[in-house]
Amino acid sequence: MGLCITNIRIFDGTPTPARAGSVRIEGERIAAIAYAPDTITPQADDTVFDGAGRTLMPGLIDCHVHLQLGSTVEAMGKPGNFPPEQLALTAAHAGRVLLDHGFTGAFSGGSSSAGAELAVKAAFDRGTLPGPRMVTSSMEKLPGGAPGLIFKFPARDTRPSDPAAVAAFVEEMAGMGLQTVKFLLNGVSAMDPGTNLTEQFHEDEIMAAGEAARRCGVELTAHCYTAASVKVAIRAGFRLIYHCNYSDAEALDMIEAAKDTLFVGLAPGIEEADHIRAPKFGVMASEGQVAEQANAVATKKAIGQELRRRGIRSLPGGDYGFPWNPIGLNARDLELFVEWFGYSPVETLHAATQLGGELMRMEIGQVKEGYLADLLLVSGDPTANISLLRDPANLAMIIKGGAFHKNTLTPAPVPAEVA
Repeated sequence: MGLCITNIRIFDGTPTPARAGSVRIEGERIAAIAYAPDTITPQADDTVFDGAGRTLMPGLIDCHVHLQLGSTVEAMGKPGNFPPEQLALTAAHAGRVLLDHGFTGAFSGGSSSAGAELAVKAAFDRGTLPGPRMVTSSMEKLPGGAPGLIFKFPARDTRPSDPAAVAAFVEEMAGMGLQTVKFLLNGVSAMDPGTNLTEQFHEDEIMAAGEAARRCGVELTAHCYTAASVKVAIRAGFRLIYHCNYSDAEALDMIEAAKDTLFVGLAPGIEEADHIRAPKFGVMASEGQVAEQANAVATKKAIGQELRRRGIRSLPGGDYGFPWNPIGLNARDLELFVEWFGYSPVETLHAATQLGGELMRMEIGQVKEGYLADLLLVSGDPTANISLLRDPANLAMIIKGGAFHKNTLTPAPVPAEVA
């Protein structure tokens, strides 16, 4: 028994404009695609839906999401080192909200509990809880302390280098079964004012992390604001680097030279949130901190435009999960790629689907025969108006693995010749 969706426009995840067509799903995968004037003939036991001109597209993929931070558009909480069972419940709720908003894939940008991260991914994969496909991440590693959410950032010049300890952390996280290991190469001014530009690790430590990751078969991600942190992450072989606000000419050249193996998560959503909304929560509210965040926005716009010009694989994903940047607003990043960086809607959606699937190393992110049927049916044309994706009411269908998470349509009558 299959599922046919006819009379639709198909955006397939590539840079190709949307085209009229129809799609058939069998089991968890896309079985057939036909573009007008060709059509798909449903099989006798298929369920058929008339899309009435809506747009079928791959499910969205967020490359920088924190399911355990505690805040969604439905419930607000403070980030912290809570017990793993509490963090697992928090992440389960956040994953369901993320899926409700059309994100069928999530690349974790760091967790507070590795155990909770693994448990929630397993539940999402089994289908016992609703949520996106996940790539899991370790806690965000800082030197000289227990892993997890740490709110003070000791600069590297306060301690001697310890490459063995850093390598051991990578090995420990890989041994637990996590897929990526996250390092905070710079501080975070939102948690410890004025630390965005502080370096946290010695270079030999990060090189040791890279060697350990290659031995263990895991990938590394990094929070990088400064040019120095971007450069050392690239030299160490990190696969995904976030932010990159203060990249200099040499760092940009290194990003470009590594563009076949490297992804960049610019995270404009957190920049906008830190600047506009965080002060209302009493975070980064001083005159100096507001000025720092205004500068971060300005530099992010310039870096994003330059990376687009250089053909870098920049991906949407805005560090969502904080009270002032809750999960459920994730599609705002798509608008910021257009408004701040000059991407077209089609370029942005390509980044949020096909490129996201490449990052996750899964057969998702495209409307392609044989790929997993993680799909959205959108009322209207997001390739012309990307803001449509911010409102979940515009999502007539959310499909993950060929099964409905949401469906607002009634099946169409089976054609007489098929019946």
